[in-house]
Amino acid sequence: MPDRRKLPLLRWEPFFLAVILLAALAASLTLRAGTVGAIVGVLAAVVAVPAVIQLVRLGLREGEGRNSARRLVSIDGFEVTVPATSGRVLLDETKTRQDSIDLALGWSKDASAVAVLWPEATRWLGRELRTEVYLINGGRPCRAGFLPRAVDEAVSPGLVELRERGMLVSVAAVVIGNGRRADPDRPFTRLARPFTVEIAVPDEDALREISR
Repeated sequence: MPDRRKLPLLRWEPFFLAVILLAALAASLTLRAGTVGAIVGVLAAVVAVPAVIQLVRLGLREGEGRNSARRLVSIDGFEVTVPATSGRVLLDETKTRQDSIDLALGWSKDASAVAVLWPEATRWLGRELRTEVYLINGGRPCRAGFLPRAVDEAVSPGLVELRERGMLVSVAAVVIGNGRRADPDRPFTRLARPFTVEIAVPDEDALREISR
């Protein structure tokens, strides 16, 4: 099984929330303990204040309207590159992205789409780092799911290196509705839920070539 990469604790909001809550609990339990309570209260404040500051900093850095580990908000400012691909895979966790996939699909005449890969993303309140896939509808990224872990382990280093250079990788995607692909003879027919998403897998050598 591939090793699971995780977001550092110092960038994970629930860690600081836990520190603040534990400090508050410790202070409240020793409030009437005289000198000992006063000492514990001071120590709790010393621990809690930096945690609050870091929590605010994370909130400002990863606030609404900004790209972060949690989400891709906009591809503006990035160069989008389309590498050679090798094979296709179904995305993980599309069950929790049904509304977003539906939004990306819209009323298009087929189920083909353009996908952008956002490496080292996390679930809400999660720490595991995985490559999240977004479908682009009118320039707006719509969440579609995550790369399977084995695939992610292979391509993530190249994706991260390209993003650090201001480049995002785009691949072809197809939305499948209720296990059925769109019928080209019946344009503008809506696909039925549940949706799954199949994407082309970027070739590792192609990613390395682009990075040179």
